[in-house]
Amino acid sequence: MTPYVLFFIAGLGFGYAAPGAWKWLPLAFPVALALMTALQEGVEGVLILRLAIALALAALGVLLGVLLERRGRARLVTAGGR
Repeated sequence: MTPYVLFFIAGLGFGYAAPGAWKWLPLAFPVALALMTALQEGVEGVLILRLAIALALAALGVLLGVLLERRGRARLVTAGGR
């Protein structure tokens, strides 16, 4: 459970703060971990399922972070740039 929360939080943080395409970097973390696991233990259905869940949560975090960043920027513009 903890790794999934960390992937979501990483996606949220990068989605909110990273510039441009760097926002999607958290998707590389679960892929790298899955590749290392696949090289050591082989590819199994559980690995694919866990990778899919981790990627979905990281992507959800990125999208939520982008939404929060845009919302904050819109509030700044409507507040007169203060």
